[in-house]
Amino acid sequence: MNFTAIIKEVGRGARGARGLDAATAQAAFAALLAGQVSDIQLGAWWLAMRIKGETPDELAAFVAAMQASVAFRVKSAHPVVILPCYNGARQLPNLTPLLAWALARRGVRVLLHGVRSDPTRVTSFELFEAMGFPVTETAATTEAALNSRGFSFTPLDTVHPRLAALIANRWRIGVRSTPHTVTKLLQPVDGPHLRVVALTHGDYIERMGAHLAGQADAKAVVFRGCEGEPVLHPKRAVPVQIFQNGTSLMREWPGVVSHDLPDTCAIAATVAYIESVIQGAREMPPWIDWLAREVHSVTHEISAANT
Repeated sequence: MNFTAIIKEVGRGARGARGLDAATAQAAFAALLAGQVSDIQLGAWWLAMRIKGETPDELAAFVAAMQASVAFRVKSAHPVVILPCYNGARQLPNLTPLLAWALARRGVRVLLHGVRSDPTRVTSFELFEAMGFPVTETAATTEAALNSRGFSFTPLDTVHPRLAALIANRWRIGVRSTPHTVTKLLQPVDGPHLRVVALTHGDYIERMGAHLAGQADAKAVVFRGCEGEPVLHPKRAVPVQIFQNGTSLMREWPGVVSHDLPDTCAIAATVAYIESVIQGAREMPPWIDWLAREVHSVTHEISAANT
């Protein structure tokens, strides 16, 4: 395709740029995933989209292109909560594995996907490995883990290698961009599901909300995550928007005055903290319990609607 024309449309600056029509946007993202765009064009598009932002139509088209080239899908007759893990931790301990465990304890199946490593942060994948939690790389092993343990982490480079290669350009270009937003909408489940989408900035949350509001069958929970991971910040009031069947509901985590988290996000300290909660030596952190209850409530409604 003529990618020069794509850059011309989206590269006019924050005010002058125009959104692509759905067909063109889907074809453009498919070309990016297929590696059919030169490095110069990729960099130009990457920065232009970061400045412009995605329209709801563009985001829907990008997601369609992503879903069309997923490597495998996990089959499940029961609702699966999908936790995208792409930010990691550099300040507070990353408690995403604890949220997955808390949901599984409530009988909710949880599929996490994300990057294996980040040179500047502690990833959920690294914590899963350190804790001996299930890490799976095929549909069969993932389904087995969901059936036996209730949760599993599937690295992006196995479930969508092309998308993993695309977002890895962040380290060459220097900043995140549209592919990172799109990745958080990856849906590798063949069956009922609920996406828990955590973002870092208000404008991204608004765009995600506009996109999901336009999807009649969308089932998702959207909020500003703690450092971008799909968990709440303990001390901050966090609005949480729940999308289900074309309607939305707002809830809010009020925050706590104090917490007993370690003063480091290091793997060893985080693992020790999570294990102390699992073993009952510490109470479940209230912000993890609050989110687990909200997500469980939505999955219960999804399950009832599918019976």
